[in-house]
Amino acid sequence: MPTDPWAGWLDGVEREVSRDRRAALLRNQVRDRVLSQAGLRPGAVAVDLGCGLGFLSLEAARLVGPEGRVYAVDSDREALGRLSVRAGEAGLAHVIPVHADLCKLPLPAGEADAVVARSVLSYVEERGKALRECFRILRPGGRLSICEPLLAEEELWVDWDLQLPLWEKAVAILRSEHPAYSFRGPDLVREVRETGFREADFFVWYADVTRPFIDAREVKRELEGALPGRLSILKTLRAGGMSEEEIDLLARRWAEESWRFSYRDILPCCFVWGRKGEEGEKRPEGTAG
Repeated sequence: MPTDPWAGWLDGVEREVSRDRRAALLRNQVRDRVLSQAGLRPGAVAVDLGCGLGFLSLEAARLVGPEGRVYAVDSDREALGRLSVRAGEAGLAHVIPVHADLCKLPLPAGEADAVVARSVLSYVEERGKALRECFRILRPGGRLSICEPLLAEEELWVDWDLQLPLWEKAVAILRSEHPAYSFRGPDLVREVRETGFREADFFVWYADVTRPFIDAREVKRELEGALPGRLSILKTLRAGGMSEEEIDLLARRWAEESWRFSYRDILPCCFVWGRKGEEGEKRPEGTAG
């Protein structure tokens, strides 16, 4: 499975967030909600899937304390290296970096009290395998808590006018070629329940990410860098057959519309959580694991 340059991309995201107080508050709300649903307590063992630079891992380590452990799992060695430095500087020696594919975790069954993840599973092509691994490494009674952006359900209030056919073409390409655009919130909730998690529940939080674009070039930069590597939206559109002329037309219209009072960009984020059943507890019908 090819990897993407997450470490450098995450650095850029953090720099942008540090300059935007509202964005920082929104991101912290997501972190706190995910960790709250995980029910972390002092002495607990947590696993952070797709930990990146440690946004969840470091706070989870503070919650479980030095008597607990946090396994920070990622497929990007550079990101893990930077996370190790940050954990050391923060005095969090109980953060343990783990280089691994999320679909094949090198942890024993029943190791963890909680598995957490933020904006990870939506980019994994084999989410079912990753969720089964989460289920396997959780102890009976352990909890799963995740938050995923629902790019397929993003609400973009734009009057495309003559460029509407191009926008429809772009959406069709993304839904067929990009993993994050191929599923919706109900699909993720269903997958969690089918894995065998009990008391699985969810809510959708609508983040207002509206901002005007200076010009078409800025729109294209956003499409290029909104996600790293092979997950780049612009790369996906090009690979799916959109010409540069078509992309430029779309970008110009988008930039123009972004300055209208009616323009809105609303990104739904789905929080999902569940519990692994205790030994001897009857498994819900229609589930596996």
